[in-house]
Amino acid sequence: MITDALVAFIQIGAPLSLVAGNNATIASGIVDLLGAGVGVAPPNIIGSAAVFGEDAGVGGVRPELNITVGTALTGAGGQLLKVALQAAIDQGVAGNYQPGTWTDIASQDNITVANASAGAVIARFPFLPTMPASLRPRFLRLLFSPMTVTTLPSGQFTAGTIASALVTMVRDDLANKFAAKNYAVA
Repeated sequence: MITDALVAFIQIGAPLSLVAGNNATIASGIVDLLGAGVGVAPPNIIGSAAVFGEDAGVGGVRPELNITVGTALTGAGGQLLKVALQAAIDQGVAGNYQPGTWTDIASQDNITVANASAGAVIARFPFLPTMPASLRPRFLRLLFSPMTVTTLPSGQFTAGTIASALVTMVRDDLANKFAAKNYAVA
């Protein structure tokens, strides 16, 4: 897997704990699509745009997000996890170049504790074009929400970490390894 440290939501070697208070959500680090960092004025905008914004889900090669569990999740019976990729605009100089309101652009819902064992990949999805189409975000993050079958967020995990959440341009796993075999060996 080819990765870039500047676009890692959770760096390898710095796990994110999913143990938090009841009804709490846990956010990853923020990725600035401009690369300057939260709170930094956009350098070198060409044209008349007041703030920087772009759509990360376009082009022939789309980046893909790979989220891996570190310590296995444990929690009460029926405990689930939702992982959302969120985007936010740059508030500009008046907002000290901080993220605006976060909007879900992709998510993986209903991840069970049984599917979140140590080393498991719990979410893998490509960067999708932002919605609404006029969003033009500068910042991206992941939001982890403990949930139950009926409510979101709800409850809490008693153990569990995310080992890494990386953006990759090339998948190195065998995507068809779980495909059903359509033959038999006699």
